[in-house]
This record gives sequence, C-alpha cells and structure tokens, in this order.
Amino acid sequence: MRIGIIADVHANLPALEAVLEALEAANVDTYLCAGDLVGYGPWPNECVERVAALPGLCVAGNHDLIATGRLGDGRCEPLARTTLAWTREHLGSDARAYLEALPLSARLDDVLLAHGSPEDPERALTAARAEEALESLDPDVRVLVVGHTHRPLSVSAGSARLLNPGAVGQSRELRVRARALVLDRATGDARFLAVRYDTARVRRALAVAGLPRRAYHLPPSPARRLARRIGRR
Repeated sequence: MRIGIIADVHANLPALEAVLEALEAANVDTYLCAGDLVGYGPWPNECVERVAALPGLCVAGNHDLIATGRLGDGRCEPLARTTLAWTREHLGSDARAYLEALPLSARLDDVLLAHGSPEDPERALTAARAEEALESLDPDVRVLVVGHTHRPLSVSAGSARLLNPGAVGQSRELRVRARALVLDRATGDARFLAVRYDTARVRRALAVAGLPRRAYHLPPSPARRLARRIGRR
C-alpha cells in the first residue's frame, strides 16, 4: 500500500491541487492528512471540500480547532490570529461541520496520525523531541505521522519512525514549495515531494480577501538560517 501524506494545507488551494496531482501520479492508494486545513489562506471551504473527498483519514490541527471554537487562540502569533478571525467569518456550514467532527488522532493499522503530538495538537515535534515521542508510543505503533512544524522530517528510534511531510500551504523555507510525502508500506520507503505551484494566484486571492499577502510563505530569518547551518556541522 502506498500512502499519500499531507499536512498544513492552510486554505491554499493552488498548493493543494499541485500536491494532489503529484500524489495521484505516484499512484497512492489512500491518504493521511495531519490537519490544519484552514487558517492563513483564502480558500478554507474549497480546501476542506477537497480533503474531505479523499479516501483515507484526516485529523484536526490547531487552526481547525480554533476556527471552529474547540480551542482558543491565546497561543497564536498575530498573523495566525488575524487570518483565523477571517476564516471564522467565511467558513461555510459544510466545512465547519467537517472540521468539528475531526478527531485529534487516528490509526491506520500500525500508523498513528496526529497534528502536533498525539497528546497536544499545539506541541511541535521537532527533531530534538522526536525520539522521546517515539519512545512513548504504544509498542504496536510503528509510524507516527505529524505536521504542525511546516518542515519535513524523518526520525527513527528503535522500531518506530516519525514522519512529517512538511507544509502544503505555508512554506517556511527559502523556496516556495508545496510539500507532501509518499510512504510505501511494503518497502518502508518514504519519498518527500516538493512541488511548485501558482503563487501569483495565491497572492491575488489574498489581496482580494484583504488578508496579508505574506500569509502563504514565511521564509526563515537570516539568524534562523545561520543557526540551522551551525546545527548541521
């Protein structure tokens, strides 16, 4: 079985369309979505509709929970708070009902799906925290799939593995790319995808909606880029 894995769509329809086209070309059998369908972007209803139509599983991200009133926005940065306020006003009834029904975690055989961590959708499982998270899993879980950090990650500890596909709709790297992952359960191979998409269309739609035009792409600061280079030495 080949699984197409996505996370952090953030209401970016062109990015979502691009990764779904790439995943279809990779002949995936089913999909896992690690949440955050909405927030930041101008297409919340369209993105929820596309994800809801996919075969597979989806869990709630913190933005989905905030947009539907299941979680407060006290831990949000100003950009997230602004765009979520817009999202709450423009979310349709069908999209709202779908998001309200999403669980915080889900299982597909020995794969556990969550947004931040299985216990907390707002807790980021970075590389430094991955081993601890994997050691706390039930022994019958072999793969933990998460999102939230917007950065691709693959970490193994013992017989378990953590995978984060990176973000579909709000890249936090120098290049603007929509990220996804193909997991081959037969071989264990995890292939990360980085897909180009129509960013000009996104900027136009953000402007029409009155949303900040930088909401689809937050490149790392020079200080953060330097810290990463030092950390890799």
